[in-house]
Formats: sequence, structure tokens, C-alpha cells
Amino acid sequence: MKRYIALIAVMFLAAGTYAQLGLYLGIRGGGGAMLTQNQVTNLPTSEGVENVFSKSSAWSGNVKGEALFGVWRIRLGYQVMYNASGPSVTEVGTTAQLTPAANTTYFNSSQTRILAQYFLFEIALIHTHHFNLVPGIALGSYDGYKIDQTTGDHINFSETTHHRFSAGAELNFEIVYGRCTFFFGPNYYVFDYQDKYSSNWRQYQHLIGGDIGFRVNLIKPKKG
Repeated sequence: MKRYIALIAVMFLAAGTYAQLGLYLGIRGGGGAMLTQNQVTNLPTSEGVENVFSKSSAWSGNVKGEALFGVWRIRLGYQVMYNASGPSVTEVGTTAQLTPAANTTYFNSSQTRILAQYFLFEIALIHTHHFNLVPGIALGSYDGYKIDQTTGDHINFSETTHHRFSAGAELNFEIVYGRCTFFFGPNYYVFDYQDKYSSNWRQYQHLIGGDIGFRVNLIKPKKG
């Protein structure tokens, strides 16, 4: 057992000696478009049932904070995002029978607020002294609320949905000066909503936009 512990300790010391390590703290912000897709089957109406497949789009803005640990060109860490987006309105017909406290906000929301948390993985495909090209993927979950455009009620996602899954992809163009990194680039995130009470209803929101940001490496880079 002591031999295994000693071997692990030696590996960590070797990594610290020979590898380019990084402990990055950063903040970024950006904007774009939020595209919403509603998929509802067997929606009750006064004339029977109908299916609703609709799309709408609105503005979106967000801010993100992140902490990552890097070894060579690979970075792993945590990202939190707060996103605000505008109206998502869908015409479903005057005969639709919707529950005012829940379903109406799916089709008729004036605002959406999302707080998401992600596991973030990045790899530097191009790595030079002052420039990096770094794609990344994010996997996580989220919470938040929508505001009903008609009533003004705040409808929490936890009250109406479950299995809230989110994934994202980013491409960072990084400019590096010592411990400081300035970056910008496009990104994409998807938010999957599943109704808690009906398997007939699902909504997807697609965030397409771009960010600018700043990171600092708490570990002094090695020269050379």
C-alpha cells in the first residue's frame, strides 16, 4: 500500500516539474439569440385534441464564471451561467384549454431566466506563446423561471418540469500575456424541458451567440 502511495506522489511531483500546469479563474459575458421549439401532442381544446409544433426567437444575454485546472493542453473545470432572454410567444388557438398556473407560460412568456451549472472540458488545438485556439464542451443542468406574459406570474421550472438537461459547445480565440488571457468566440447551448405531469409536452431552447472574457492563471507559467 505504501508503495502505491509513494508512486502516486512521485507522479504528481513529476507532473508539477515537467508539465505546464494551470489553475484558471475567469469571467465572460455575451449575447445572441434564443430559439424556442415547442412540441406538444394531444393538447386539449374545446373541439377535441390538437398537436402543436411551433418556433419562436428572442434576444438573449448572459454572464458566466468559471474555474478550471489545466495540464498541458487539456483543461477541466466548472462553469456557472446566468442567462436572460426575451419573449417566447406561440399562438395555440383560442380553443386550447391551458392551465393558467403552468402551461400558459410555455407558450406565452415575456421573459426567461436560467441559472445553469456545467462540467467544462477544453483542449487547446493550437497552442503558441501568445495565441491559443481552444474548443470546449459543457454538460450540466439548470434551474430558473419564466414570467407569464398575460398574468405576470413567475413560474419556476421546478414546479412544472423535470429532467432539465443542458449541453453546450464553444470555440475560444485566446490572446495570452503572462498569466492573463483575453478571449472571444462563438458558442451554442441547448436547454431541454420535459413537463413534470405530461409526457406529451417538451420544449427545447437553443442559445446561439458569442462571448468575450478574461481569465487569470493562478499558477506561474513555466518559461520556455
